[in-house]
Amino acid sequence: MTPAERKRAQRMRDNRAAMNAIGDEQNAPLRALLAVLGRVEASEPARLAAQRAWAEIGRRYDFVSVTEQSGAEKTPSRNKG
Repeated sequence: MTPAERKRAQRMRDNRAAMNAIGDEQNAPLRALLAVLGRVEASEPARLAAQRAWAEIGRRYDFVSVTEQSGAEKTPSRNKG
């Protein structure tokens, strides 16, 4: 394989791992979680996936405490008019 082919194959593996990480953040490798964070501005589902990825990174490295908020579903989003 040429260096370009190896790099292309690595990018494809990374993209596949990032897609598989969505919804399975607890078992995803750190590299995949970081890739999910990089797509935060793509769409609303991507933003939510990035939030879950960030929470998982924080849980793993003990710098973010994740707590459930009982009224969170009723809180209006600042992005909605």
